[in-house]
Amino acid sequence: MPYAISAGAQVFFTDSGGEGPAVVLGHPFLMDHEVFDQAASSFRRHTEELGTRYRVVAIDARGHGETRSGDTPFSSWDLARDAWAVVDHLGIDRVVAGGLDLGGFIALRMALLAPPRCAGLILIGTSAESYTPAQREGYRQVLDAWTGTAPLEAIAKMVAGLTISANRDDYARWLQKWLDGDRRRVSKAVDSLINVDSIVELLGDIDCPALLVRGAADPAFSQQTMRVLEAGLGGPTEFRTIEGAAHTVMLTHGPEVNALILRFLDSLRL
Repeated sequence: MPYAISAGAQVFFTDSGGEGPAVVLGHPFLMDHEVFDQAASSFRRHTEELGTRYRVVAIDARGHGETRSGDTPFSSWDLARDAWAVVDHLGIDRVVAGGLDLGGFIALRMALLAPPRCAGLILIGTSAESYTPAQREGYRQVLDAWTGTAPLEAIAKMVAGLTISANRDDYARWLQKWLDGDRRRVSKAVDSLINVDSIVELLGDIDCPALLVRGAADPAFSQQTMRVLEAGLGGPTEFRTIEGAAHTVMLTHGPEVNALILRFLDSLRL
């Protein structure tokens, strides 16, 4: 299995390979790199038609997927350093950093940690702000239930319905994956998520181009939250809303999101 060594973690990643410009993608909380399997295959299919090929690298954050980490607390900044460790392991100089939800937290911090190496940002359903006390309490209750001992199915169905879709066919794969997996794996990642720091005041330091995408019915991050992100970034920014989509737009509206991403990538000088 492909792993990169970072301080305190063996970081799992997938790599589509190729000589084209690299796109590094981070997944949402409670999910893993498999969110982007469809995106990676779509990139390859469409870019062959364009005569260009992008290299797609998807990374599992600590507490998720196949990444291995110890008991040491970590932050979104540590996850960004993990991502750069993968990039360094692969011998890649510059990347487009992207992600959904938690993956967006990571991508933003990647850009702040190494500005010259970040050629662009793809930010899907995410934020630069910290959570309010009420939001932290709400997430704490849900995630304590998730990692507790009561049957998981009810809370997992609720999360899937809110974040993916009300249609069971859209979330059945992830529901089964959650029920079959180790529900306590995310325990170490909960504090990292809930206590994420605000980087709004640092956004102006990020001057690379950015694509922002949000599902119109996203319950996790409001339109206003992403407008704050759009207004604060220091480079050219495009913000698109996907009608009929909730939080995990990559799963339910993949072709539409992929088309936006591919057009954005093609517009960059990579």
